[in-house]
Amino acid sequence: MNFRGLGLPAKQFNKFALLLNVITNGEATCLARKSGYCALTNPCDYYRDMGLWDYDFQMNFTHSDDDNYIRVPLATFAANYADEGGVCVIFVEYLDAVNIDS
Repeated sequence: MNFRGLGLPAKQFNKFALLLNVITNGEATCLARKSGYCALTNPCDYYRDMGLWDYDFQMNFTHSDDDNYIRVPLATFAANYADEGGVCVIFVEYLDAVNIDS
């Protein structure tokens, strides 16, 4: 794979970005472009008390009728990112079929 974190197709990325903005009270800025990600306004430790790290992705690898899945915590994809001034970035990346690496 040639991207950091979790890659989501455009529709799922946009839904994730909207929901992240809601649960962070408008602090999230998500970049819907190649190698996009979501940046917050504070370091990652700040969001522990907000309960942000209580959220997770539920992943099902077979089909929707199967009850077997794994839960991957949102914090798995988060890190303080020097390129963004040390604030918390969630590496859930925007994938688009028009990009070769998507």
